[in-house]
Amino acid sequence: DDKLTSLNLEKADSLLALGGDWDRRNRLKVYKATYLISIRKFGDAAKLFLETVSTFTSLELMEYKDFIILTVLACIISLKRPDLKKKVVHGPEIQQMLHELPE
Repeated sequence: DDKLTSLNLEKADSLLALGGDWDRRNRLKVYKATYLISIRKFGDAAKLFLETVSTFTSLELMEYKDFIILTVLACIISLKRPDLKKKVVHGPEIQQMLHELPE
C-alpha cells in the first residue's frame, strides 16, 4: 500500500504542477502529511500540517478536529520546544479547536 500511495501522490504532484489552484495544493499537502505520518516521517508531516492549518478544506479525508489532533501529535514528536510553543501552543486556530475538544 505504501508504494501505491507514494506513486499516486507523486502523480498528483506532477498533475498539480501542470496547473492547480491553492485549494488543491492545500488538499494535497494534507494527503501527503497523512501519508508521511503513516510511514513515521513526523517532522515532514508536521511541516505540511502547519502550512495548512488555516486553510484546511479536506473534509473528505478527516474532520477538522481530527486534523488538529494529528497536527498537534506530529508537532509534539518532531518540533523543538520553542517552535512548538510558537506554532502550536500560541497558534490561534489550534487553540480554538483544542478548547472545543472534550477533556
